[in-house]
Amino acid sequence: MPVREPETSTAAPAVAVGRQPIVDRTGAVMGYELLYRAARSDNPLPSGEQMTADVVLGALTIGVGQLVGDKVIFCNAERGVLTGETPVTLPPERTVIEVLETVTVDDESVEGCRGLVARGYQLALDDFVWIDGAERLLELATIVKIDVRALGREGSLALADRCRPHGVRLLAEKLETLDDLEWAMRSGFELFQGYAIEKPRVVRAQSIPAAALAHVNLATTLLNEDVDLDALESILRREPGLVLQVLQLASVGANHGLRREVHSIREALVMLGTVRIRQWVALTLLSGRPGAGADGLATALVRARTCELLAVERSVCEPGFAFTTGLLSALDLLLGVPIERVAEMLDVPTAVADAAFRRATAAGELVAEVEAFQHGMLDASATATAADLDAAAARAFAWAMPYVNGMPGRSS
Repeated sequence: MPVREPETSTAAPAVAVGRQPIVDRTGAVMGYELLYRAARSDNPLPSGEQMTADVVLGALTIGVGQLVGDKVIFCNAERGVLTGETPVTLPPERTVIEVLETVTVDDESVEGCRGLVARGYQLALDDFVWIDGAERLLELATIVKIDVRALGREGSLALADRCRPHGVRLLAEKLETLDDLEWAMRSGFELFQGYAIEKPRVVRAQSIPAAALAHVNLATTLLNEDVDLDALESILRREPGLVLQVLQLASVGANHGLRREVHSIREALVMLGTVRIRQWVALTLLSGRPGAGADGLATALVRARTCELLAVERSVCEPGFAFTTGLLSALDLLLGVPIERVAEMLDVPTAVADAAFRRATAAGELVAEVEAFQHGMLDASATATAADLDAAAARAFAWAMPYVNGMPGRSS
């Protein structure tokens, strides 16, 4: 499970996402609504578009599997989501976009809804009330959420009767008591949400902030019509936090929402494709999260690059896999928590976790050897046969340090 932010001055920035279950008539959870929650109580309230960006990136940081398992994701959408200004990179096959009641119904927003449906998303009309043009949205929506607390029971029934001819599923929300829930079931609603079922629960984890320079470089790289995957990979290899998001994004994007194994940065980029990569980069820029690098970044980069070089020389495993697992194995240095807790909070493929955290495979043994070398803990016999390790570490150090020294707040 995700861990709490450690109470130390070197702790990485926290990320928080709220979630509230939506159940069917049998009481089974069919999905979770993801809600914006500030990581700190003194954080200023962002715009609606920034809230959406923070929720999506928070889900990718924590792990979609950690948040919702194999259930459907419900995500609020301001007008910017409908018009494409705020990309939603969550997997279409298992995501319901909730069109907020504040969205004006006009040609642009309706066309945006139509585009989302064409891409495979379902639409829910949140806190729905009958307004001019409501029929245009009802033609595209799958679910209508009716706020029982705001409309009262009589008003809710009247609105439900007006919506039923459009073939939508009716969801009763803001059900605060068991009596409310029983009434909604008797009244023919199909889905249910509210305190009577479960209050929203906040899930927290630590995030690794990316250097502002990395965001600028990503955006610049993506301006070209033909995206250079080599250039993208080169940028990402020095940003552990962005690597985590890319791996999560690729792993949850399979057909029909099934999870797929992603073992390297390059594999993730190929799986995502240009469109989804651009959407993700736009989200990272919108979220306003760029910050200075964390302590231990140099150690993490050198370890990852050393593992990659040795994987080639020793034919241990695929080099990209070695780099990824070496990078993730150093997240305890970047997050400020023990590696065992890092393993619990991250939702990564089993093969990656076995190597990076449990050191249970040949790749894991390589990671462990490099880590021991970095800490000066290799025994004499191992040191005598590790000339290739020493050379690889020197090359890795030369590769990593120009970036580390060039980060804001550091002199080169």
